Amino acid sequence: MQELIPKPNDRILCVKVGKVRRENLYEMTRKYWVVKLERASQATHVLAIVDGIVETVFIPQEWKYTDDKQHEGRCEFIGKEDPKSGYIGKCVKNFYGHSANPVKYINM
Repeated sequence: MQELIPKPNDRILCVKVGKVRRENLYEMTRKYWVVKLERASQATHVLAIVDGIVETVFIPQEWKYTDDKQHEGRCEFIGKEDPKSGYIGKCVKNFYGHSANPVKYINM
């Protein structure tokens, strides 16, 4: 499996979305993250990670705190899928190491 090599100007937020799809991948990727809004808002790409591999890539257009009272204080984004991204299918396991945190920042 080829390792992810980030482009120097890409600010990437990776999120582990799990092994089982509970809903569509966009919804699983975009919401309810415990991140600092100011930092997440700098991301140019959000990568959905499944088993250490980039499943899909989204280009965030807006970040905000969720309106869902059950997940108060967490963040979500609105964005568009980038189905032609060269990051799809790349391995990010080396960026996570043994971290249990589902969120990882690259070039940020």
